Amino acid sequence: MKRVPLWLTLVPLIAGLLVYWHFWSGWKDRFRADLNAALPDYTFTIGGFPYRLEANGSIRNNGTNDFDLVDFAAARLRANRAPWVRDLTVFSADRVDGITSLGKIGGGTVEYKATAAETSLHRVDQRLARLSVVFTGLRATTDLFAAPIAADHFEVHVRETPARSNEAWSATPPQQAQVVLAGTKVRFAGSAPLTLALDAGITATAPLRDLETWVHGGTVEIHDAVLSDASGEVARLSASIVDTVGQLRLTGTVTTVCPASVRAAVDGTPPVAESRLRNPVRLALGGTPGFFVLAPLPAGAPTAVRGQLPPCPRLR
Repeated sequence: MKRVPLWLTLVPLIAGLLVYWHFWSGWKDRFRADLNAALPDYTFTIGGFPYRLEANGSIRNNGTNDFDLVDFAAARLRANRAPWVRDLTVFSADRVDGITSLGKIGGGTVEYKATAAETSLHRVDQRLARLSVVFTGLRATTDLFAAPIAADHFEVHVRETPARSNEAWSATPPQQAQVVLAGTKVRFAGSAPLTLALDAGITATAPLRDLETWVHGGTVEIHDAVLSDASGEVARLSASIVDTVGQLRLTGTVTTVCPASVRAAVDGTPPVAESRLRNPVRLALGGTPGFFVLAPLPAGAPTAVRGQLPPCPRLR
């Protein structure tokens, strides 16, 4: 029996690799075009054959967009995508440094630095199915809050939840997006390390495509924003935020077992020594960034018995 030469057995494999290389090169070109369109200041090279598409480089972005200004830099930015999956891209960045201006919706800016950031962007039919950003070693300041914010671990999750119709009978437009925040060892200026959990919905009269869509009649509905420490829940906020002629306005309630500590944080006064209440009290909160007002304790509100429950943490 005549043997088949070894080199001949490799022909199908080589042919298959050449065909796959052809398709992979096309996917690479599309990946490059998508990155250039989304991140025009991203300087990168692409590799990863044969299992993935991986771009490696750095970025210094000083561009403008619907947020008025986004200034973003990363010493190293890596983007990964499966060759045939265009809808899901994962980014990782080192030494992140950025500024975002929110001039159209409140006149504020957000400046942030982080040791590292991991981002997952999933789009389906031009809809944001999920955007998740996980920061490590986050430090942030914003005009919307007087105190700087730091967190060892901080997560931001956003997804579009397009409404089927606009319920004309409702004073609040339908929810178009959901925002979830989660942070551990979160510190506001000189506060104790806290755990943050926030769930909010963004409402608008139409799907969110730019800020103008939200400004005209939209709201941010904070369903729950909870601060807690090792001893349990400290404060819970439920509120609605609207834009009033370029100024954000918040109206809501705070439920807390540490009313004096919350008041000191809201008013920007020195922290107080306080023990937790056995039963929480609910206080109205309203105003604009930098000028929030917390309602006084209702008559007959419970008082803490010092030493019976753990002390309240410093909140600012």
